[in-house]
Amino acid sequence: MNVFLVTSPFQYICANEAREVYQTRNNLLVLIEQDNPIGKKQMSSLLEEKNWDIIIRYPRNNRTKITPLIINKINKLSQGHLQCLFYSEYQSWRSKLIIRNLSFNKHIFFDDGTMTFFDYYDYIEPKLPFYRPRWVQDYLLKFKGIKPIGKLEFFENTEVFSIFNFPNCHIKYKENTLNILRKKIHSNKKELAYFDVFIGQGSIDEKGRISVNDYISSIKTAINDSPSQLLYIPHRTEAKHVSSEIKRLKGIIYHHPTFPIELELIEHGVIPKTIIGLSSTALYTLSKIYPESTIRLIEQNCIASTQRDNRIQSYLLDYFHQRSIHTK
Repeated sequence: MNVFLVTSPFQYICANEAREVYQTRNNLLVLIEQDNPIGKKQMSSLLEEKNWDIIIRYPRNNRTKITPLIINKINKLSQGHLQCLFYSEYQSWRSKLIIRNLSFNKHIFFDDGTMTFFDYYDYIEPKLPFYRPRWVQDYLLKFKGIKPIGKLEFFENTEVFSIFNFPNCHIKYKENTLNILRKKIHSNKKELAYFDVFIGQGSIDEKGRISVNDYISSIKTAINDSPSQLLYIPHRTEAKHVSSEIKRLKGIIYHHPTFPIELELIEHGVIPKTIIGLSSTALYTLSKIYPESTIRLIEQNCIASTQRDNRIQSYLLDYFHQRSIHTK
């Protein structure tokens, strides 16, 4: 049995691509359900049950209680015959507990947005062990017959399946070309509409993140640079007060998405002339899906940013620079 652990709409897109690329059979989808209305709506619109042999769903909360249930259910369904674990969130407690208690022949790590970039360079490339003791939780796990994680060494038969390129990758690597999504573009029979598109950013106005004022300023600049109305697509976690500020702007079409952005444009027949945004995964994935579109990455020199923001932006700036050279 092959197990796919999915906790977000974008992870589902990647898991589905992996299912096709690796041509796996007897596929079990473990779906950790969304806890916000937009996330629930997006996951519902994405999920194609016919593509999976078995689907089991669990809530996001109370991982100490829920994760043992997942482990026991996988054990029962597989009868101990486990082939590949496809998962994301490399450093998550949930993933590591599953890995400690279930023996897979291979682990295939797929994308969780830009977190993949950090997970690879910070943990996978140096092959660091995982150690995060939680004394109370560990006691409860033992009481339920589950082995606590303890110190978990790097699993050597790990492979990366990613939209990102890792030069001289230290482990086996396979590129995610988003082939399923690209096929959808070519099969789309809807009348096409061309827009400059601004991709909404998550975590706006949260502590240590970009302020709403700086964010609005960057959108205003994009509006002024656009020859027609700017299509704005919010991140699924966008706060209400941020949305309210954006909706007041003139020259913008605020589009409520039904799907993750990678699928939203396809489903609505939108062809982006220019794709604008900060250091988000969506900017990167859309550049792969729409190779003829211009990409405009908003530099964060004057916007509050963390060291992690700067690392991924440096990677994206280099990638988009190389892309612009090759598309000229």
